[in-house]
Amino acid sequence: MIRAVVFDMGGTLLRYPRPGNGTWREFEERGIRRLYRYLVTQGHPIAAEEETFVARMFERLAQGWEQATGGRINLRAMDWIAAGAADHDLTLSDGALIEAVRHYARPLRDGVTAMPGAAATLAALRARGVRIGLISNTIWPGDLHREDLIALGLWQYIEYAVFSGDFGIWKPHPQVFLHVLDHLGVNPVDAVFVGDNPKEDVRGAQQAGMRALWVRSLEFPLPPDILPDAVVENPGEIVPLLDAASELPPLQQAQ
Repeated sequence: MIRAVVFDMGGTLLRYPRPGNGTWREFEERGIRRLYRYLVTQGHPIAAEEETFVARMFERLAQGWEQATGGRINLRAMDWIAAGAADHDLTLSDGALIEAVRHYARPLRDGVTAMPGAAATLAALRARGVRIGLISNTIWPGDLHREDLIALGLWQYIEYAVFSGDFGIWKPHPQVFLHVLDHLGVNPVDAVFVGDNPKEDVRGAQQAGMRALWVRSLEFPLPPDILPDAVVENPGEIVPLLDAASELPPLQQAQ
């Protein structure tokens, strides 16, 4: 019997608009350009042209992300921006860095929506007495994500959330999954993880002893060596799937 369902966020509970061909580089570019223009308008001297700044910051981000998901470092937006500023001999105060992070994230958050069936699924799980958690690999401060989850009516159902940059441990490391389950008071064998990234979400959860549902993703195709326990198109399919397998407590047992 499933006692807890833990969700990934982006591509699973939230859908972020993807410009152009939908690549990660194109997605991030809007935020990095906004960051560059914010720094320039604040009077910070940056000798590099905007295109050079964007390319270098994305390169630094991609390298940091690979290291973070590989368990070698933690990656936070404030540290990433501070390091990028240092490339141009700039030292920003903590207050300036916080503002810079918000300016970077603003265009990326613009137009974010809940995935189909997300709110109804979270509500239905809670009505069955199922515990709900969230784990997101993200460099953003958790407060920004909480603002979006509140605005979209999802936060009220989430009992415990971990945002990797704040926590310091990233998926697929089993420790982050086990930390959330420990907080929820549920053993891995009684829990399911739902996510769109096969390596970070499916493999990571299974290595922690959980079952894993893959949300089908064009961005993150399923490699042949990773086998999710089930595949769904969106969160709206989760409750019927688990119900059909007699995995959920009946509604009358909700606490």
